[in-house]
This record gives sequence, structure tokens and C-alpha cells, in this order.
Amino acid sequence: MNNRRFQPAKQKTITNKIQKMKNSKIILILALVLCLNQCTVKDTSIQPIERNIGKLNISVDPRMELLATVQLLSNYPMIRRDFPYSKEIMNYFEAFSSHEAVLMTDSLLQKFGFSWDAPVNFMLHLSQPPELKEKIEFSDYVLRRSGRGDNLEQYRKALKNFVEVSNFEVFWNSKIPFYNQILDLMIADLDEMDLVEILENYFNETDESYSVIVSKSFGSGYGAQITDNDGNEIIYANIPNMNGMQLCDFVWHEFGHSFVNPLTKKHLDRVQSLDKLFEPIKEEMTKMAYVRWEDCVNEHIIRAIGVRLIELNFGYQEAKTLLEYELSQHFIYIEPLIEKLKEFEYQRDKYNITFTEFFPQLLGVFESLLSDKTH
Repeated sequence: MNNRRFQPAKQKTITNKIQKMKNSKIILILALVLCLNQCTVKDTSIQPIERNIGKLNISVDPRMELLATVQLLSNYPMIRRDFPYSKEIMNYFEAFSSHEAVLMTDSLLQKFGFSWDAPVNFMLHLSQPPELKEKIEFSDYVLRRSGRGDNLEQYRKALKNFVEVSNFEVFWNSKIPFYNQILDLMIADLDEMDLVEILENYFNETDESYSVIVSKSFGSGYGAQITDNDGNEIIYANIPNMNGMQLCDFVWHEFGHSFVNPLTKKHLDRVQSLDKLFEPIKEEMTKMAYVRWEDCVNEHIIRAIGVRLIELNFGYQEAKTLLEYELSQHFIYIEPLIEKLKEFEYQRDKYNITFTEFFPQLLGVFESLLSDKTH
């Protein structure tokens, strides 16, 4: 009797245990499904196509192709519309020529001069499409170049919408073989020359990260230095269709800014005291967007280093041709800087001196030039 009397309660306990087990399994299954979904959608962004040579990363970047696309559809002048790939872009996205992102490209240019390196710099603060989130806080430089306010945020949202409504990802995916070909040809052309190693050996100093982004539609090359949220500086050289010695010269030039510019800032008072040297070339420099004497000093020093690197790696005649070009661009103080750099190379090899230690002697060249000018 007792067994029969308590059987229902026992059965109920067993039933509850079974139900709890079922519930646990359901929860586990749901958790697994949720985890799988999260893994699947964790990163839905369009990823760059990349290659590496030593510390150098070379890529075709979706952000730059998106920027080039809206610039091609707009009236933006510093873009290559005659290139077959550019024509393909314009044909594919023709229906979106009046999209807000295209119109803003024009208005930001006309109202604030948002051009040259500024749009590239802006894009490097964003995550990859389609999200295009503000991954790194906008620098004062890009805010100033865009007229401040909420202009960059509006432009970001317009670009994000362009990606969504134009099926930008479909076009990107269709061109992946082409992007891979671009990088493979570039790597082959460099013959695995380690551009970063050559540069760091010249300065006798190192940096953390170097990235080259290739966009064949760009009308010019642009350099950018972005400081991420952890305080790490990432150096970018954004280039159009370049190869061989031209590619080396441009990459060395843009990466050279990360070594030279901070030193100019460190010695800014001394640099500014020499600004009378700016007057004879101010008009020509301003046309190239070098509106400050500080910028002009940076360019003279970096271009002098470029001539030395070309001679050391490609020969005297190639360096002579480059020097003649720099002189034609009104970099009139470059020759004495080149001679001074030869002294640096000697001291570097004999005494292990760094470029940072030698830099004040380069400013001494400008001081001598000013002294000669005033006497």
C-alpha cells in the first residue's frame, strides 16, 4: 500500500527531472545556435586584399575603393577617369550619380577644400564597409579640413547608405581576382625588395607599422599617419598605379614623414626662425598644399633623403634625374641638404648615430642658407 500510495509523487519527481533535463538541453541548443549566429555575423565587413613583405603590409582597401567610387561619380578633379577600371566603376554605379554621398563629395570640396589627402585620412578613421563606424576618433586635422561641425558624420552616414543601396559589395566581390592581380604584379615588380628594411637602415631607427594601400583610380599618392585608440601610430602610403623605382621613391617619401615630421615639431622654434627662406618659394609651395614653412622644411629634407635612397639603391643617373625634377618643383634648398646627408651616412656607419641625433645639423644647413641670403 505504501509503495502504491507514494508512487504518484515519485513519478512526479521523475517527470520534473526529465522536464528539467529537456529544458537544459533546449537552453544549451539555443545557446549553441546563438553562439553560431554570433560567430557567423561577428564580422560581416568587406575585408581588404592583402600581402606582406617583412613589416610592410600592401593591400587593396574597400574604404579607398568606395572613396574613389564617389569621387569618380562627382566632379572631384584629383581622380583618374581615363583608366579602364575607373570607367568600369562609373558605368556600374552610374545610376547613383546623384546620391547624397556624391553630392557631399562636391560640396565639401567646394566649401572647405576637402581634397588631396584629407578624404583619404578621413576614411582611415572608419571601419570597413558596410558598417563604416568611426573606429578612431576624428583627428583635428580632418575636422578642420572638412569645416568642422557634423560634416564628417553626415558624410560617413551618406557613404554607408551608398554602400547599402548601390550593392557596392557585389561589385567589390566581382573584382577580387583583379585586386589580387594588382598585388601579385606589385610584389613581383619589387622582386621582394624590403622597402621598410632599407628605410629603417637608412635612418638607423624603426617604427611599428607600415601600410601601403593601392587604389588605381587615385589621381595622386597620399600619405597619412593615424594614431589609433591605443596610442599606436600607423603609417599609410596610399598610391595609385605605380611600379619599380617610382613606387619605391613614393613609399620611402611617405614613410619618411613619420621620421622627419616629429623632429621638425620638436625643433619648431628653430625652424620658425628661418621662415624668411619661405618667401622666395611660397607661391609655388602653396600651390602644392605646402602652406606652412614647417611643411616646406619637411618636404625639402624628405625629398633630399629620397634622392640619396634612389642613388644608393638604383644608381647615380636615376638620382640625378630625380634631383632635376625636385629642382623643377622649386625645392631650391635641396642640394646642400643632400651633401649634408652624406655626412650623416658616414657618421651613422662609423659611430652608429641615429637620424634623430643628426637632425639639428640639417637645420644648420637652412641657417647657413639664411645667413648667406642676408649678407
